[in-house]
This record gives sequence, structure tokens and C-alpha cells, in this order.
Amino acid sequence: MSARDSGGVQAGLSRSLGLRHVFVLSTGAMLSSGLFLLPGLAAADAGPSAVLAYALAGAVAVPAMLSVAELSTAMPRAGGAYYFLVRAYGPAVGTFSGMATWLSLVLKDAFALVGMSAYLNIVLDVPAKPLAVALIAGFTVVNICGTRASALVQMLLVGFVLAVMGWFIVAGLPQVGGDGSLEPFFADGAGGLISVVGLVFVSYGGLTKVASAAEEINDPSRNIPLGMGLSLLVSTALYTLGVLVAVAVVPPALLHDDLAPIYTAAEDVMPAAGAVLVVLAALAAFSSATNAGILAAARYPLAMSRDRLVGERLGRLNRFNTPAWGVAATGAGMAAVVLVLDVAAIAKVASAFVLLTLALVNSAVLVLRASRIASYAPGFTAPLFPYLQLAGIAIDLYLIIELGATALLLTGASVVAGVGWYVIYGRTRSMHGGAIYHVFERWGRLVDRGLDRELSAAVQSHGARAGDEYPGLIARAAVVSIPQGTDINEAAARASEVLSAQTRVDVGTVTDRFLESGSLWIQPSELHPTATPVAFFDTDDDYLVIVRAAGGIRIPAAWGGRDEQVKALFFLAGCSAEPGRVLRLAGELAAYLHSDRAEAVADAAFEAEVKEALLPDLSIGQYPLLPELSTSALIGRRVDALTIDAGFFLEAVSREGRVLRAEADLVLEADDQITVLGPPDSLPVLDDVVGVLAE
Repeated sequence: MSARDSGGVQAGLSRSLGLRHVFVLSTGAMLSSGLFLLPGLAAADAGPSAVLAYALAGAVAVPAMLSVAELSTAMPRAGGAYYFLVRAYGPAVGTFSGMATWLSLVLKDAFALVGMSAYLNIVLDVPAKPLAVALIAGFTVVNICGTRASALVQMLLVGFVLAVMGWFIVAGLPQVGGDGSLEPFFADGAGGLISVVGLVFVSYGGLTKVASAAEEINDPSRNIPLGMGLSLLVSTALYTLGVLVAVAVVPPALLHDDLAPIYTAAEDVMPAAGAVLVVLAALAAFSSATNAGILAAARYPLAMSRDRLVGERLGRLNRFNTPAWGVAATGAGMAAVVLVLDVAAIAKVASAFVLLTLALVNSAVLVLRASRIASYAPGFTAPLFPYLQLAGIAIDLYLIIELGATALLLTGASVVAGVGWYVIYGRTRSMHGGAIYHVFERWGRLVDRGLDRELSAAVQSHGARAGDEYPGLIARAAVVSIPQGTDINEAAARASEVLSAQTRVDVGTVTDRFLESGSLWIQPSELHPTATPVAFFDTDDDYLVIVRAAGGIRIPAAWGGRDEQVKALFFLAGCSAEPGRVLRLAGELAAYLHSDRAEAVADAAFEAEVKEALLPDLSIGQYPLLPELSTSALIGRRVDALTIDAGFFLEAVSREGRVLRAEADLVLEADDQITVLGPPDSLPVLDDVVGVLAE
């Protein structure tokens, strides 16, 4: 059985992107045609107030940015908005939203290539459209060859663009406003301003692209919201100030028909070399947008394939660990748009699709929080809930209407086409429900209990943080071995007895809580498959019981399985106040169980060997404190009074059937067993442990 079928962790993309990659991918996705091409079109409709339209569009993007950050840190999976929406609403909404979002990215980046052609025509006498198609092909190859290589290219491009635009703004701002060029500011009244806010919103469409690569980002709880926030702040400032300079120095008659307005402005405010650099910066910006667009958009077919809403081939990763078929389909779609549509139509339709997607994303936060699914545990929580999300939805829908009949017609057609595809193809294949059914419990037969397990598996992708204390969890774990022929209920009862003593919750309630939670993951292995049931309790700590079954235990449907036979179960009883930490710890554990460590757990002769198999680069020692042994010197000592050698840690104390944290004020007693962690192959023998801990 595959990882997908069993609810386990799928073979995934490489987690190779950090904060700087998040910033440059998001910023590079935004700083292209919205800055270098669109100001002339915007000024033609709104006059100088186009400057304000860019600032307002940046403000409108804030609710969606915060919602995307929350969803991305709860579900750091490839697919971005599609992945969020299908988990919130189910596969029908997920299908049309996935297709619509993919199309919006294709349209936006085709828009970038139109601008790229305009700037290339300044320095080269070449046919624009064939050149654009050739560039698409080049970036498609880059993305097929690896995400990290793509991100490194992005960093170089974005750094150059920021430097040149900084120079342009510094040179141009002193010339703003002195000759009345910004009068009348509202050339077409407030109505013209509002319609242009919708038009220029495509400029910010790249902000959330990074969410579709969330599966490849290190520490997503920190890097996604911080990277997106910095990107929005920098991009809004560059848009507003850059457009202000262009509107102020370029005559309206020339500006309104200009497809290279920043270059035209640069000729007035910068030396000739500076204007040349603006052209190069524009080309770099268009290149980075195209690169980021293919990187992000290709993850939507990948995610939809994982959910069986499109063909399996689109979900395959190549030898570079990238979704080659999705990348190729995205490149082909961009090429088709460049060859068929004009610039104004691309801008309006792309903005409409972006606004529709962001309205749905805001609503997904409302649904997922209202569902109260325990495993929805974002590492970042959007503030001002639910008012921020409701305001974002209302503004997004209003701006779509302001974009006109064509945009409304095409977004509506995409919804119909997506739902139709789901009815014809996906309905009989997809296994997902949505969190919305958890909101309406009266629809009990529609509640998807597997969704809790899947969100748990998604949070696993975060990896443990420094404060999560994974080594301590393993050190404090209890290990139970059960005889052949034992079934899952008896194994759970044995684990519940141990956890009852730890949590002070009665045995029956502990068992029932594991059954109710649905958070059980299967880690497939040909020789030693394992399962990780997770449940939450009102305790102040996390507890783990490892149940080993040499003869194997079958996991029935009542426990969330499909009759898989496993050799070990890891019952994790987590603190309900910290579900994100609990699920990250479970994910860290699962990561080790996917390796050959699962075999070491099953074959270990002693408890310490079981735990060492699950610890990264550490050894574990357990020492009894008995009056007749040398360890008697530790009896009666407080933990904080011990002088512990560097590199060693006193992690746990076993006492009367309970495992206690080695807190500073804990006094060691006779018959305790202490658990010590240290570097590999360095732990002392029993007679020497006092020297390591107390001298």
C-alpha cells in the first residue's frame, strides 16, 4: 500500500528554500509588468491617482496575505490555494479553484512576457512573440532541473531589479510635483480610481505564489509569513514611488500609450547608463516573474493529481525531484496566451482570477477555524479574525465587478468548467471531503474523518523546532512489548494504562480519545511498517508510548486503518493547548520511521536501543538509583544542584510507574531510574555516571 493510500507521508519535494528564497520568489513574482508595463494603462483610466490605486491595491492584498500565511503554515504542501480550498470545501470547489488559480498564474506571467517584448524592442529588432515563446521554453527547462537552482536564479534577478529601481526612485523623486504634473489628481473621479485598483491588482498576484511551494520551504511557520510580509511592504513601496515618478515626469499624452513607461521616465531623470540599466532591470524583472510563475503554477497540477482530480502523470516527480509534466503544461499554457490575447485583456482577466482566488482563500480560513479540527494547527495565526477575512472577501468581490463584463464572464466560465470537469472526471476518483462538513455536524454522514489525519500529516512537514524538545519526548517514552496474537484493542489498552498514569485521565477515556481523534498515520515499510496514533488531552506535557508487536497488529477501519499490519505503534498523547507542537513532534518521529530506523526499533533488545534508534546523533543511558549501587550518591540531590558535563543531558526520571521531566527542583529518590542523553558512544557505565552528573 502506498503512503497516499494509507494516510502516511508521501514522497515529497526537497525542503531547500529559506527566508531569502521566500522573499525573492514572492517579490520577483510581483515586480514585473505591474511596474514596468501597466502604469501607462492605469494612468490612462485614472490619471495621476493611479499612484494611489497601487497603494490601495497593496492594502487590499493584506487580508489575503495573512490568510495565505496562516493556511500555508497549517498545510505546507505543494498546490497553494488549491490545496487549501479542497481541504476546506471539498473537491468540487477545489477543482475549479485549482484550475482558475493555475490559469490566473498563466495569464499573469503571460502579461509579464508582453512587457518583456516591449522592452526588448527598445534594444533589439526582433519579433516579439517568437522570442517570448523561446524565453518561456528556457525557464521551463530551468524549473524542470530543480527548485533550488530556480530560486538561486531568482535571487540574482531580484537583487538587480531592487538596486536599479532604488536608483531610479532616488533620482526621480526630486522632480515630482514641482510643475503641476499631478493635477488634476483624480482625472476621472473616484469611480476611475476604484476600477483601476482592480486593474492593477494583478501586480500583487505573485504575492501568494510562494504558498504553492510551501512544501519546499524550511521552517514555514516563520519564513512564510515573514517573507511574504517583507515582500508586500517592499513591492508596495516600489510600485507607489516608481509609478509616482513615471506619472510626474512623462507627459500624459505619451504615458497613456507607452508600454515601457519606466524606461521613458528614466531617460528624463537618469543618465544614459541608468536608462540602459532600467531596461536590463525590466528584462530581469520579467524573467524573474516568468520563472516564479512557472515554479508556482506547476505545483497546482501536482497537487490536483495527488487528489486524483487530474491524471496521475501530472503528479510524477522526475529525477530532479520536480513535477516535470506540470512545468511543461504551464509553459505551454503561457505560450498559448502570449500568442492569442492582447495586453489589456490579459491584465483584467488575470486580476479577476487573482481576486476570486483570494476571496476564496479568505473564506477558507473562516471554514477551517469554524470546523474545530484538532489538527488544524497553523504556526502563524492571522489577526482580527473573522473581520479581516470578511472585509477581504467583500473588497475582492466588489473589485471583480468593477473590472467589467468580460472579466465576470470569464471567471464565471472557469467556475462552470471546473465543476463540470469534477462531475465528469473527478467525482468518482477523489476520496476527499472538506472541513465545511465539520462545521455542519448535522451532515454527519458527510464528515470526512480522514481530513483530520491528512492535516496532521501536512503539519508534519514543518519539522521539529528547537523548542519542541523531540529528544526529550523520546527519552521520556515508555516502551511496551506485546505477545503475538494481540489485537489493536489490547495494544491500545496497554498503552492507555501507561498514559493514564502520566496524564491522570482514566484508561477508558484515553482509549476513546485515540479512537475519536482519527489522527493515525501509517509509515509503510516492506519489513517493519509502523503506525502513529495521535490524541490530545488537557495536560501540560506530551507523552509517548511505543508498543512493539513482533507478530504484527492489524489496523482496522475503526482505528482509521485499512487492515494494514504494523510491527509497532507509537501512541502520542499531546497537550491540547499546543496542537502544532504535538503534530510537529509526530512528524519528526514519522520522518525517522520512514528510514531504516523502523527496523532498528523492531529488532532492539532493550528499551534504550529502541530510543536510540529514534534519536538524531545521540546515545541514551538509563541508570537505576539504588542504595547498594554507586548511584546512591545521587539520591536526595536536586537536579539543579548537579554539575553535568558538557554535552550530556539529564532528560527524565522514572518513578513509580510515571516518567517525570528532570525539572530543576526535582529531588532524586531511591528506586528512581534516570535517563541521560549524550554524544554517540560516550555514555558512561553505571559506576562512572556519578562522575558525569555530580562532580
